Amino acid sequence: MDVDEQKKDEENEDSSSDEEENQRPRPMVPQSQTFGEDPSTFPDPTVYEIRDVKPGMTEDEIKQIYSVAVYPRSDLADLIAGDPPDKDFSSAKPSNQISFSTFSTYLEPYFRPFSEEDLAFLRERGDRVTPFNMPKRGKKHYTEIWAEEDGAMSLDSPHQSRDRLPPNVPRGAIEQMNDDVGETDKLSVGPLLTRLLQTMRPEARAPASDGMVNGDMAMSVEVNGDTGDGPGSTQDERNPVLPATYMTESSTEAWKKASHLKLDYTQVDERLKAELRHIGFLPAEGNPEADYDGHFDDEVSARLRLLQARLREQMLLNGARKARLTELVKERMAHQEYQTILEDLDSQVQAAYLKRTRTMGKSKKTKRPGGAGGGSHFVGGAAGTARPGIGDHAKTLMERRRRWIDTIGSVFDDENLGRVPRSHVPGSSIFKSEEMAGLLKKEKQQWDEEVEEE
Repeated sequence: MDVDEQKKDEENEDSSSDEEENQRPRPMVPQSQTFGEDPSTFPDPTVYEIRDVKPGMTEDEIKQIYSVAVYPRSDLADLIAGDPPDKDFSSAKPSNQISFSTFSTYLEPYFRPFSEEDLAFLRERGDRVTPFNMPKRGKKHYTEIWAEEDGAMSLDSPHQSRDRLPPNVPRGAIEQMNDDVGETDKLSVGPLLTRLLQTMRPEARAPASDGMVNGDMAMSVEVNGDTGDGPGSTQDERNPVLPATYMTESSTEAWKKASHLKLDYTQVDERLKAELRHIGFLPAEGNPEADYDGHFDDEVSARLRLLQARLREQMLLNGARKARLTELVKERMAHQEYQTILEDLDSQVQAAYLKRTRTMGKSKKTKRPGGAGGGSHFVGGAAGTARPGIGDHAKTLMERRRRWIDTIGSVFDDENLGRVPRSHVPGSSIFKSEEMAGLLKKEKQQWDEEVEEE
């Protein structure tokens, strides 16, 4: 018995020690190890955004998104007359309520009848000359103009110390070039030569097959007119692909020994003009000089010409649309005149009808002789008295109205007349492509005629 009690005591001590260990607080896990060594792989079941219900989802997924056990299959939106108001209408009159007169004044221009002023606006095409005149560049730089507007002194301008020479004028020769002259405008080629040099582009022609030596291009270096090849080599062997401007005479001894005149840039410009006239590039008669000071061939002018071309296309399109609207407005004005006369005829017929109904309620009273009271009392007319007729005047008005509707109204039987076309309906545009093509052609012809007259 003692042994059993001793074993029980030991077991009780062990169980109590286990309970004490279980009751001890667990050691704190570092915050960096909360989501494991790799947080990106931690299976976080939390959904941090509201997911959208897409077609094809299962019922369990939809219930999980809605967080419900049962949900209706339809929101009955198709049975609602419109979107229910979500505003507070408890106040009788809002503070910012717009009066009806203001609202009607705002809507009046959209529903008023057309007039001759509208046709005059549609016939107007605007100025077709001034926006297409290319402005010349000013004589002064914009910094100088800004300095003058700001009232700056002449010493503040950095360009005052430089010589002001006329632009686009050839002067000097290449022999005068040095470091000091290169920083000034004392040396300049002519504007014609400048533009011809700007048009030059690399040929980028493929080399001939015989120009390859062991897979490498045979290069020939030319320095001051001399090549590194041997005296026995020819020009064709050194460079089989000759440039387009290559002259065969330049390789002859006579060409090399000849004494050539060294011309200055003014003479070069005149010589270039003579050569261009000889080949027919410039007219033989007249002054072919262009206005180089206007700078009509720079980047800004090119951009202006591009925008002017786009403006011309848009103005032609607007003019064609105005012509199409003019046709529709004329038809609408004719319908307005028809409606005005018809309303006047309706008012005349209605006035005649009201006049007839007023006389129907009044019965003519007559005296019956020999009656009580000396025959002085009135009695009603006979019970079988017929109603008054319509009258010739009312018949004339009704006949006139009927003839107006039959003869003139048949012209306006179009069901689309007076309706506003909807953009979502296919083919509802009033600017049909087949109609606009003819109107655009007429606008171009009219434009050319106006430009020729001016």
